[in-house]
Formats: sequence, C-alpha cells, structure tokens
Amino acid sequence: MKKQKDVKFIIYQALYIFVVCVIAIKGANLDLTQVVEDDGKPKVFLSPDSLQKLYEIIKQSIIVDTNLYVIIKKEDLAKMDDKIKQLVVNPMNVQISSTPINTFSTNNPQIDQPKIEEKPEEKKDPGEMQEIRIGNIQLTQYTNNTLNNPYDTPLEVEGITSIPPKSSKTFQTGGQSTVTIKVGNSTKTVELKPNEKPKISMQRVASMGEDTRVSQLQSSVCYRVTISDDFPGQLDVKFNGPASVKTVGAGVYDVTMNAFGSKSAFDNFTDGKDSPYSVGFTVSVTDNIAGHKITGQNSFIFGEW
Repeated sequence: MKKQKDVKFIIYQALYIFVVCVIAIKGANLDLTQVVEDDGKPKVFLSPDSLQKLYEIIKQSIIVDTNLYVIIKKEDLAKMDDKIKQLVVNPMNVQISSTPINTFSTNNPQIDQPKIEEKPEEKKDPGEMQEIRIGNIQLTQYTNNTLNNPYDTPLEVEGITSIPPKSSKTFQTGGQSTVTIKVGNSTKTVELKPNEKPKISMQRVASMGEDTRVSQLQSSVCYRVTISDDFPGQLDVKFNGPASVKTVGAGVYDVTMNAFGSKSAFDNFTDGKDSPYSVGFTVSVTDNIAGHKITGQNSFIFGEW
C-alpha cells in the first residue's frame, strides 16, 4: 500500500516539474504577485515594454477631430474651384448657407497644405494713370528749360519736344502761356512763367562837377553799372560812347571816362562852351531769345583839364 502512494507521489512530482518547466519556457511570471482582483476580475499590468509599444503606435497614428476638421484627398482638392479651394484651405470663419466650412489640420506633417500661387503685380499702363506726377515743375517763356522724365515711356511736350524714358532734356520755349505735357494717354497742362525784362542800374562812384578835372575822371572808376535779369546768360550787353568798361562780376561793370587823348583835344571840345562840360555814354541790353531791348545812359561832368 505504501508503495502505491510512493508511485503516485513520484508521478505528481514529475507532472509538477513538467508544468513548471513549460510555464518558465513560455516566459510566465512565477512570483507571488496578485493577478486577480478581489472581485475576481483580472488585474491589468503595464510593463515598460508595453508602454513603449503603445507610444510607437500613437506616434504613427493620425488623429483628427471630425467635429472640427474634415480630411480631403489631394486629388479631390485639385478638382475644386479656386474660390472654394481658398475657403477650404483658409476658411477665416466664412459661412455658406449658414453652415461653417471645416478644414483639415495643417499641424500634421503628413498632410501637405496646397500652395496658392501669388499673382505678380500688374504694371499699370501709362495711359491708365490718373495723374501725371513729374514734381513741382516751373517752365518760363523765352528761355531754355530742363525737364526730367521719370516714366518708362516717352514724355511729350506737345508742339516743342519729346523726352525719352528715364532721362532729362533741355528745350527752348517761346511766348506760350501754357504747354501740354503728355505721357501715354494722360495729359497735364503747365503754365509758363513770363520772362521778365532785364533792368539797368547805374551808381556814380566819382564826384563830378565844374571843379572836376578830366585827368581825374579818366584815371578812376566813374560809374558802376549793374544789369539784373532772371536769365543773364542770354543777354547781349554793349556800351557806346567815350568810356572804358571793365567786367567785375556777373552783370556788373565798372565804367571810366575815356573822352580826350590830349589837352588840345580838350580845348577843341570846350571852345565856345560854358563849363561845366559833359560827355555821355549809353548801355544797350538785348535778350537774344525773348527779344527784350533796353538802354541806359549817363554823363561824365567836368570843368578843367
């Protein structure tokens, strides 16, 4: 009887060892950790390996809240009208039929946002310009005027000249009160400033009278003549009479008497006349473009040689 019990014990012991070996080969946990809750439900265990695998699954997943976004295939988006495509990509709270248009999330790197090509800025034809802008220009009658053309098309001063694009040109005006400037189909009227007549002023420098000697007036400056004009470069100035003239500045001249070369010449001039004696000179000014002509005159007064 005891021998039979020993045989059973050996069989059970062998089966126990076999089960333990199988469980160990399968990688089961053989510690005494509780695997069943008190209510009989299996306990859930999260190992570091299982957490890492779960993280990899979540990272590769595309999660979209369908209450806020809608996913559209690239092929379908390409077939859409440009206006609807713009609304889909950038809705900006636009509503159609009181129903807001949802868009897909652009934060996901796996979804490419379609690129919207920007149209190049259209260059306006000069004929479409509302106003010709060439600055605060001033043109004057009867002179040479310079005008700059900042446009990409010729600028025409009607009846006078044409200025190439991006350049300046000097041209001569006549007696027009206005000129018309044209760029493309746009025009602008510019008033011309009148060309003023030159002015002559004479300042006596030396003292003159009955006691003044000829030798004194012929060795020193007697008058300073100043001619003023808005365009002195186009003036022609001439002195006539017994005088020597020296230019001392722009439009400024010193005048010295040059009437007698000898005392006999002086005596011949004064014979039969009463002192004080005088000889005169004139200055003539002509504007070569405007045609203005003015004259001025003055006298040297003396009494003795």
